[in-house]
Amino acid sequence: MLFYPSGETGCIFTPGKKSRRDLMLRELLVTLMDCRGTNGNYLFAKGRFVRRGFSADPSFELTKSVIIKDSRTTTTGCAHGLFLKRYNSRGIWRTLKRSVQLPRAYECLAAALRLQQAGIATPEVLLASRYYLITEALPEGTVFLNRTPELTADAADVIAKMHDSGIYHGDLNLRNIYFLDGKYGFIDLDSAKLFPKGIPKTLRRKDMARLVSSCAIEYIWRGEPLSEEELEEFTNTLANRYRMKTGAELGDPELKARIQYLIRRKRRG
Repeated sequence: MLFYPSGETGCIFTPGKKSRRDLMLRELLVTLMDCRGTNGNYLFAKGRFVRRGFSADPSFELTKSVIIKDSRTTTTGCAHGLFLKRYNSRGIWRTLKRSVQLPRAYECLAAALRLQQAGIATPEVLLASRYYLITEALPEGTVFLNRTPELTADAADVIAKMHDSGIYHGDLNLRNIYFLDGKYGFIDLDSAKLFPKGIPKTLRRKDMARLVSSCAIEYIWRGEPLSEEELEEFTNTLANRYRMKTGAELGDPELKARIQYLIRRKRRG
């Protein structure tokens, strides 16, 4: 059973069997509850977390937006310095599933708050509800790594910091990492998870494999595929920098096998 913030005096559930899933959910809810009410930066009412001082109707704002993506799962757009995302419920199964899950926008808010607490850049969340997420739009001059994949190796340090802060991104591809004002940052936190007792090595490896394979695919799309030796060197460079920051050794055959699997799957797609 899932528990939701229920108003200004809501409560946190206490899990019986403290499985990893229970602990992750508890950590997410604790983070959300800390940001609300009179002592936090967000007000919670009618199922919405709203940043103090922010006022906007998300459905109306989306009608004025330049639409970036419109798919079965999400519709996204930008308008007047805002980034808006609507979580679509097209189909009976998806509607039922969404009705019993914690809203993904809540999860994005919790992950964004934890990143900010760790001193890691990410756009500020202004509104999070069951079907909408509004954040600040990134300014002109923001450089995404899919445009400049040569910056990827230097991102290893901030990825290590994110993981050591108990944050698993879940979709760590070049389009979701940016460079602005001398700092790396992250967007698209829909798949992010919070771990109060540290991220398992398997998930650290998944994030790293996703990053390396995304970089390799970008060079393939550019018509400049990395050779096996170049891919090996790039993987080892990232893994070594990550190990120096975290002590976790990811540069093993399992990482490299997963990278090859992701590259093959993406190319087939």
